[in-house]
Amino acid sequence: MPARQSKLFRGWLIRLIIWLAPLFVAWWWLGLAEGGLHGLSILAAMSLPMLFHQIVSEIVRQENQSWMVVTKLVIEHSDPSSLVVMVISKEKLLHMIFGFPFLWGLLLATQGKRVRRIIWGTLLLIVISLIGIATDLWASLAVIINHQVSFIDEGVVPPPFQVSVPPYPEWLLHLSSFARYLSILIVPMIAPVLIWVILCPRNITRLLVSLRWRMRVKKTGAVSI
Repeated sequence: MPARQSKLFRGWLIRLIIWLAPLFVAWWWLGLAEGGLHGLSILAAMSLPMLFHQIVSEIVRQENQSWMVVTKLVIEHSDPSSLVVMVISKEKLLHMIFGFPFLWGLLLATQGKRVRRIIWGTLLLIVISLIGIATDLWASLAVIINHQVSFIDEGVVPPPFQVSVPPYPEWLLHLSSFARYLSILIVPMIAPVLIWVILCPRNITRLLVSLRWRMRVKKTGAVSI
């Protein structure tokens, strides 16, 4: 039993490495990332205009895979009246969804009902990705509407025009910028691990026990038989 416990973690780690290599190759070099981005754009085109129904008119996927956000915000003193159009770059979108192959690798390396877990895990990560993109859009809209830089993200500056919409409270501007920081830099890295933990709690418990056995054997120099 101790020998089996100590080998459990090593077997899982080997399977993880074996799965991650082809998954990342397929994601970045075989077009799976762009295919996923295309599917996500369809969901975003349906959901984001409803979420920001007073501000966003439509989401249009461009040929280069960036997203054009057509808003209902009218630029002041524009003749004829012009609406604000924003662009979410392909690079930013790919960064916000790079966790999919890592999640699949974690789930495939873990024994059990892999297909069902991958389906549920993918759906959860799609929802989290859409929330992250919506958060980024919210923060950009807040900077445009308030025509003010948030101290949390001073790199995002307002455009050289103003819009005829009442500004957000200042605290909401800073909150949206903080949420954008989390959605771009933190959530894409930890979301796959959190989903894996939610879907495979018993397996992870056994892996932790196995890791503890390995550390104990390594520390004491004992050999399990």
